[in-house]
This record gives sequence, C-alpha cells and structure tokens, in this order.
Amino acid sequence: MIGTVFLFCLSACKEKKEHGKGEIKGEVKSTPLQQTNYDLLHPAGKWALSDSLAEISGIAFLKNERLLAIEDIHPILYELKLGDSLGAIVKKNQFRESDKEKFDFEDIAIVRDTVYALWSHGAIFKIVNQKKGIISERTKTWLKKENNTEGLAYDPVSDNLLVACKDDAGLDDVKKSTRAIFEFDTKADSLKPDPFMLINKSDFENVAGEKIDFYPAAIAVHPLTHDIFIISTKDTKCIAQFTHDGKLKAFDYIDKEMLPQPEGICFDAKGNLYISTEARHGKPAYIYEFAVKSN
Repeated sequence: MIGTVFLFCLSACKEKKEHGKGEIKGEVKSTPLQQTNYDLLHPAGKWALSDSLAEISGIAFLKNERLLAIEDIHPILYELKLGDSLGAIVKKNQFRESDKEKFDFEDIAIVRDTVYALWSHGAIFKIVNQKKGIISERTKTWLKKENNTEGLAYDPVSDNLLVACKDDAGLDDVKKSTRAIFEFDTKADSLKPDPFMLINKSDFENVAGEKIDFYPAAIAVHPLTHDIFIISTKDTKCIAQFTHDGKLKAFDYIDKEMLPQPEGICFDAKGNLYISTEARHGKPAYIYEFAVKSN
C-alpha cells in the first residue's frame, strides 16, 4: 500500500513538472488550474499570413473580419481581411520614412480614428489619416530600452492606453521578477508615473500551482468584461487573465506547437480572442481565433 501511494505521488509530481516546462501536452496536472474561459486547444479560425508579416508583432481588430497589423522593423500598417484560410493584405499605409530611422515596433492599438504604435524603447507613435495623407507624431516616454515595452492596448474604461514592460519594471522598490503595466494618457500624450498594475511572480502559485517567470509580450482588454489578458512568450508560453484592478484571475499554458512565437493579441466586439504568432520552423506566420468554451 505504501509503495502504491509513493508511486502515485511521484507520477503526479512528474506530470506537473513536465507540463510546467511546456514539454508535454494533454497531461493531467496535479494542481488544478483556474483556466481562462477560452478553448485554446481548438481554434475557431486559422489564417496564414504572407512573408512580409513573418515577424508580425501586433494586431488590433477593425470590423467586418478585418484586422490591423504591424511587424517589427517597418513603419507600415497592414490592413488584413480574414478569408477562408488566408489573412490577405488589402491595404498598406507607411507612416514614417523607413530609411531615416531604425525601428522595433512591438504592438498597436486603435482609439477611434487614431492608431498608436509602440516602439520597444518606450516611444509611442500617434498615427492619423488626414486628407493630405498619413501623419505621425512620436512621443518619447521615460521608459527605456531596459524596460523593453512590448504590449500596447486601448482601455475603454479610462480611454487611455496600457503599456506592458517585458523586462525591467522601472521601479526601485520591487523585485527583479516583477513586471509593470503603465498607463499612457491619450489626452495629455504622456505616460503616468505610477504603474497601472504590477505582476508578481508569486501570484501565479494560486492559479498555476507554481511560480512562473512571466514576460509580457502582448496585452488586450476584453470589450465586455474589461478583464486584462496578457501573453508571455519567453520561457514558459502562457496567457494570464487579470481583473481590471490588476488581480490575477486565470491562467493557461499555450500550445507552443500551434503558437511558437505569439506576440499579438486582440478581441472583436463579441469577445472572441485573436492571437498572432510569428513565422517559425519553416511555417508562415498565423492568426488564430479562439472562442469561449462551450458548456
């Protein structure tokens, strides 16, 4: 009897450890997870993207099955139409002269008729389409290269933008593993000094059964619940759901075979979830749609 119990405990611990590394899919975890309400293993839609979007880094939903996308190094907004299996580029708008600056764009957000693009060193580009053409204004913030700003999302509650730091939180009194989300005031065109929310490594123990090294790569606000969804791609690939006041609510591992480098996230008006992943292992970049789990 004692030997049977020992073998059972050893097996359960092994399953938990292996899944935590993201190596085994479909294993039963020894610690129950508070999971998101999205079926992340069975996408409702899948669209392959062209080579020009191999390094897709940010997406935002427009309407009528159309998305706006951006990739790392070119100051171009791509309007995509989601067909049967392809995300076709129907329009390209260049908003800066690419031969005069080097860029590393990480995400985009839409606020009514204005598009915002985030640079990894903390700058935010405000892009407006006027009669005389597209104009863009670059706003520097106090965030730097060390903060590695990778996530940008429109928050309908405050009518501002949320900026997610992948690395250094930019704060003196927090642990090195703590991640910060800051708020960019769209009316004042400035970043607020205090963090909107903090993500602590220890918070994940209650929902994942272990501490997770979390590196925000994309962020989106749910249009109906206003919960905040954040993707982490470095080390453990996962998605975390927070209440609007910053409390960790749910957590899911991401299938790294389906989404080898997920860097974009957004919702449509009904709350369907879209995640983009960069091209990897000879496969093109993709956009996936995930619906709420059926009861």
